[in-house]
Amino acid sequence: MAEVLSQNEIDALLTAVSDGTVKAVSPPAAEQTAFHNSKQYQSYDLTSQERLTHNKLVALSGIHERFANYFRMSTTQVLKKKVLVKILSTETVKYGDYLALLDRPVCLSVFENESLKANMIIVCRKEFGYSLVDAYYGGAERSFNQERAKESFTLIEAEIIRKFTERASKDLERAWDLIYSLPLKFQNFEGNPDFVGAIQPSEMVSIVNVEVEIDNLKGQFDLLVQLHPLDAIQHLLSVNITGQIPGEESVWKEHWLKELMEMELEVRAILGQTERTLKQIRQFKVGDVVVLGQDAVSPIGLTVQEVAKFKGMIGAFRGNNAVRLTKDLSQEKEESKDG
Repeated sequence: MAEVLSQNEIDALLTAVSDGTVKAVSPPAAEQTAFHNSKQYQSYDLTSQERLTHNKLVALSGIHERFANYFRMSTTQVLKKKVLVKILSTETVKYGDYLALLDRPVCLSVFENESLKANMIIVCRKEFGYSLVDAYYGGAERSFNQERAKESFTLIEAEIIRKFTERASKDLERAWDLIYSLPLKFQNFEGNPDFVGAIQPSEMVSIVNVEVEIDNLKGQFDLLVQLHPLDAIQHLLSVNITGQIPGEESVWKEHWLKELMEMELEVRAILGQTERTLKQIRQFKVGDVVVLGQDAVSPIGLTVQEVAKFKGMIGAFRGNNAVRLTKDLSQEKEESKDG
């Protein structure tokens, strides 16, 4: 067991140190250096605008997931091809640092929300731009290595990209509707990033990297969200709300009703029917008269996809044989059920 000094010994030692009889020993320099090195310091720039937005604006992730889903549906509808859209990554950087890393050619579509004074930019990268053009005109996948020398898209390519970015802005508005009404107004379409002055280079932006796959074509585009104006609605973005926008079912209902109304159905007018044995049918000769179980002046039946739907009278219309509908059998069946 280690020896413990008594109180008298401790008092005598302190008196000797204060009188100079015993010198206080400092820790070795090596120990002091090791002590200071054990503490790690991190420099902080008080002028920096960088903030921890991922904890304050958690609803943005849900908004961007809904945007990817809406953009997939709208692009599939336009191209009539299988389209896959997914969010690859989301990060917060300075706008100027992001522009410095962009490769040419590139197209930037700038949109503004007037109420928040917030800007959003859709940045179309070259692979995505070429994929859109090829898919739109029905081409095959081109070799992107051959396009590296180009500094800008052609007028036709830029026009196709502009149309799809405007459609993407509408999908982005729908994705925001569950949180906050955010109508976007188109401001500018630019092929040179240096000419886009909607956001200051020192401002922080959220970069959402989106991958789009159209059949065997694949490319990426970025959605840039200006973060500073979103402070005004921070209380709405602090909680991630999942689910679909109210009224989504009615939208799909209208869509499928429209598709059903364009379907082609087979309609038959049954002039009459009769039954004969196989022996009687084998004895039929040219000129024989087959009597049908239907009066010439009585209503005949009409079927839709072999289901009886209407009754009508035989007649003519503009030189063609026709049937004038006189009774709706489906309504008659509903009335009998109610009775």
